[in-house]
Amino acid sequence: MRLRRPTVAADVPAGFHAAEARALQVALVGVLSAVERAADAPVPVDVAFEAGRDAAVVVLCRNRVVGFVPEPHAAGLRAQVQAAGRRARLVAPGRVVRDGGLWRVWVGAAPEGGVPPAPDGLDTLPEPQPTILGVPLRRDGS
Repeated sequence: MRLRRPTVAADVPAGFHAAEARALQVALVGVLSAVERAADAPVPVDVAFEAGRDAAVVVLCRNRVVGFVPEPHAAGLRAQVQAAGRRARLVAPGRVVRDGGLWRVWVGAAPEGGVPPAPDGLDTLPEPQPTILGVPLRRDGS
């Protein structure tokens, strides 16, 4: 009995940063072990792609949603997700890297000179409000 889904290698001609790292920091930190976080070095990972709501393509790492494919790359990967089918898992190499104060996901092969800084405007979702057991710590909405 086979429980694993078959994998299909994604064609990612040019690497890119996954979008919405600021809003998904909790998930990004959660995919890293304590040793990986402490080393503060790029962590090689496999990333998977799935169809999201509307036309979005979701980036998963270690079974957690860690970002979205930016619009310039979304059309090509959306077609690959559809071609792979519902039962297959579309995967590509990636890295979880530190960019300033944030952890980010780089999708694709590591560039020769290292991962470049993320472009401006990549993160549009707001940073989540701090909570304890789901209760917001601030009431002023800031």
